[in-house]
Amino acid sequence: MKNLNRVIHTLPSLSIGDGGPPRSVSQLCGALCESDNEVGIVTAVEAHDPIVSLNPKIELTKLGGKGASFWARLSSANFTKALPQLHEKNPISLLHQHGIWLRSSHATTSFAHKNKVPLVVAPRGMLEPWAMQHNRSKKMLAWMLYQKSDLKKATAFHATAHSEAESIRRLGFKQPIAVIPNGVEFPLFKPSIGSKDKESTFEDAKKTALFLSRIHPKKGLPMLLNAWKAVAPKDWNLLIAGNDDGGHVQTLLEQIQHLGLSDQVQFVGSIFGEAKQQAYENADLFVLPSYSENFGIVVAEALSYGVPVLTTKGCPWQELETEKCGWWVEPTLEDIQEGLGKALSTPASQLKIMGESGRQLIEKKYQWEGIAARMQTFYQWLLSGGETPEFVV
Repeated sequence: MKNLNRVIHTLPSLSIGDGGPPRSVSQLCGALCESDNEVGIVTAVEAHDPIVSLNPKIELTKLGGKGASFWARLSSANFTKALPQLHEKNPISLLHQHGIWLRSSHATTSFAHKNKVPLVVAPRGMLEPWAMQHNRSKKMLAWMLYQKSDLKKATAFHATAHSEAESIRRLGFKQPIAVIPNGVEFPLFKPSIGSKDKESTFEDAKKTALFLSRIHPKKGLPMLLNAWKAVAPKDWNLLIAGNDDGGHVQTLLEQIQHLGLSDQVQFVGSIFGEAKQQAYENADLFVLPSYSENFGIVVAEALSYGVPVLTTKGCPWQELETEKCGWWVEPTLEDIQEGLGKALSTPASQLKIMGESGRQLIEKKYQWEGIAARMQTFYQWLLSGGETPEFVV
């Protein structure tokens, strides 16, 4: 008899430095495990590269032999071999694939189609207009060769926001789409917003705006730096944290020097664990000027620490306006400059009130227990039928 509770998630990486998907997928799987589901993750793991923490109930399949390169571990051959072995050992009820374009995702789709295993595809922002235009020639070739055909074979899609669902529909796909956001692990304590780390190189009297994400052209940092120069805040500093994706940091450092912002902007590289927690606690404002995000998990993280947020309409966070916990502007220099001017001139007392509103929003809507319950409902509906869940479009 087919086990209706065995769900396998596939994704390229669980590396602690690879942004939001490793954190959100691992935490979703951990929450699903608490409802007596059998949950597994199949992924590539690079040697000496630490991965995110996992619920011990998750069955983790690390691809590739000892000494193999990361890209060798990520090859379609590895996924093609691993998935049938897992299926033979204990039949897979459903596959949840995170990300597209890679050989690993193509292998996941091929396995699901061949073995008639229901497949949920989470594009993870990779079908958003900005993402489709980035490296367009390579993507159009992949689209014609296999990606469009693969997506047609999906049983359903998982979008983290209605804007992502709309992007999927614009490309012509008719399958059901579950709109279920990511969640965050809620801080267990009431943070002291704006408390200053004694080891910071910034002046303690100044407030701190924090950017924490991949350092990548998609994130819009050149716009932020130009806006910062134009606003010229005297009592603020900007802290930029994150891993350098593709050598973008050098470009930004040259821009900072050209703009004369070296005494106001600090790069600290990748931060994790207590250092990351401290950065959120120290921040008076969080800034994410991205051109495109399917969710923007760092926005939810910042709000969970009671930090108001300025981000763009490339991110699905209209609640910043409706819940009065931040600023939501167009991803243009002019709008970011205007929003930054408003944010940096807001009194500290008002920033604190906005931060508390954001914290309440995250506590009410973005906790993993409720999100996992919706995902479980979605899985069971795909497998067993019945009334369409209200979050399926």
